[in-house]
Amino acid sequence: MTDSNLSSAQGRPDGGKVRYHLLDEIRGFAVICMIFYHGFFTLASIFRLEAGHALLRFFQPAEPYFAGLFIFISGVASQLTHSNLIRGLKLLAVALLLTLATWGLTLMGMDVVIWFGILHMLAVCMLLAAAVNPPLRRLHPVIGLLVCALLFAVTLHIRDGYIGFPFWKLTLPNAVMNSRFLFPIGIVADSFFSADYFPLFPWMFIFFAGASAGLWEARGQFPAFFAKSRLRPLSFVGRHALLIYILHQPALFGLFSLIQWMVKIAA
Repeated sequence: MTDSNLSSAQGRPDGGKVRYHLLDEIRGFAVICMIFYHGFFTLASIFRLEAGHALLRFFQPAEPYFAGLFIFISGVASQLTHSNLIRGLKLLAVALLLTLATWGLTLMGMDVVIWFGILHMLAVCMLLAAAVNPPLRRLHPVIGLLVCALLFAVTLHIRDGYIGFPFWKLTLPNAVMNSRFLFPIGIVADSFFSADYFPLFPWMFIFFAGASAGLWEARGQFPAFFAKSRLRPLSFVGRHALLIYILHQPALFGLFSLIQWMVKIAA
């Protein structure tokens, strides 16, 4: 999501880069889905429209899937970038500014603060990738994918108070579950609220599943059809995902405010 560098010099005799347009297009599709979701959220939570609530309820079940695509592609990109450390630090700065900005909006009566959203989670994953990717590259991609799938399943219900599976689980103590400071890993008190919330557990394992899949590219084994451009508008959105993600919420708020004002004037 946050890095347009979905290209590599693998497989090019002249050393030039191959652009993986399919990955851009998938990421662009995920970005557009998130724009719709956040638009419905804005209509429901800020403008208090019943239509917004209805649309949000309808679209909400799909959110984990397009967000998962978003995160997976960012994991793939972690194998193609020159420095996950630099990427992670830059994105962390953006995420912290987003928290500051949304916290400021709460002072204006808008309950939209983001304490640990998808940008925060991806920034931490990129920083972890700087250390994890070198040993990960020694593994077969399938092994990495299987391990990540298992860890995702084991930590999926951490917010419900346990790790493991319904038939075999480790229940977390109440003292742990009531902590106010473990929200980055998915442990939240009842009073916790974040307008956008993607904790490290279980979502980081989607990121590193993407990093495992990216090992095929690192070994020059991505299929040739990944490089073919099919949907240029989606590819454009995918290449500029971070900028679009940052700008789309204020743009949506401005658009809806203008429409609301015009309706009042017309009435």
